Amino acid sequence: MIAFLHSLLRCWMALRLPFTSWRVSVQELRGTAHVSGQEVRLLAAGLPRWAEQVGTYFFAGSPVVENTTLVPVWRLRRHLNQRQVAADLTLVGIDRVSAWLFLGKGYLAMPPLISTWQADSEKQPGRSHVRDSVASDLRRVKKHAFGSHLSKAAGDFDLFYEQFYKPYILGRHTTNARLTPRWMLRLVFRFGAIQWLTLGGERVAADLVMKQGRAYNLVVTGVREGRQDLLRLGALAALYVHSLEHARELGCTRILLGSSRAFLRDGLTRYKGKWMDGFTRDDGHITANHVLLLRWNRLAGPVAEFLSSAGLVHYDQSGYSALWAFPSHLPLTAENLRKQYEMLRLKDLRRFRILLPAKAPAGFVCPPEARLIEMAAAEEAGAGGINDLD
Repeated sequence: MIAFLHSLLRCWMALRLPFTSWRVSVQELRGTAHVSGQEVRLLAAGLPRWAEQVGTYFFAGSPVVENTTLVPVWRLRRHLNQRQVAADLTLVGIDRVSAWLFLGKGYLAMPPLISTWQADSEKQPGRSHVRDSVASDLRRVKKHAFGSHLSKAAGDFDLFYEQFYKPYILGRHTTNARLTPRWMLRLVFRFGAIQWLTLGGERVAADLVMKQGRAYNLVVTGVREGRQDLLRLGALAALYVHSLEHARELGCTRILLGSSRAFLRDGLTRYKGKWMDGFTRDDGHITANHVLLLRWNRLAGPVAEFLSSAGLVHYDQSGYSALWAFPSHLPLTAENLRKQYEMLRLKDLRRFRILLPAKAPAGFVCPPEARLIEMAAAEEAGAGGINDLD
């Protein structure tokens, strides 16, 4: 029932958004690039939060908003075409219907958020082939003897929302924080439960969870008062481990790990990447009605720096691919390329495209999903042609 109601809400928003967002805010932001220190400009259309999300990786500090213009959505394409020459990077955050009707091709399309899942297997969490970082997390969980239990007690929801969920989200995202409405999470709680994590008898973290068929859905997470010391003790890892146990008890075969930003360098995305087995493309999140579109005039310089510091997860046919540029400050050797790829790769990517400033280094064994592409070829293809570079 909750899935049906959520589906109706998504459909209603998909139909409503083009009419309520028919005037689009266009900002020109100026700031300093992370690596080179040179002045860079971002032309951003849509809600300011999308510009803030991308700006975290594009600018070294807070950019200056030089001007803001409201443009009817049916004139947006022409308006951006006229102004993009002065910008290093152009970003559009817009609803899917308007993007399809008024913007056309020429952009690289990204999801605002990506959702991941982990298989429940009798081999987990003791499987021998987990990454070293996961093995370290498991040792911390075992060392601190976390406990866990499920609760449907009526008074637990407000405690979770105010003292666990809110401070954790606001502390993690700061200016980009977006809280899921209380009424929506309360509705989830009516059909689900709170998975409490305890340490020494004290509640230290929790997930709002819901069983959906054979899937155990970790809807949102909270940490008591957003405390960083609890995170360092391994609270998130302990929640994942105990989720496996509860899911198994309920007969579930898959853990839905929730959403994170579509950047390879995002801390939460990297953390979930240690545990995930794949992406879920059911587009169940409320932001699924939006799409982020990127394009550039030239790749070398600030845009290459941005792609290196962020790493993009983007749409590619029916799945996701990644686009990342090799860092300019590292020598382009087979060993450096291998280490960087191993650190950033995620399971279930269709392609992992790596932009190189020169020819591929001798001795690098390219994984099946990886593609090494010289910067000049990618620049010629443009943002809209990246998915064709196979």
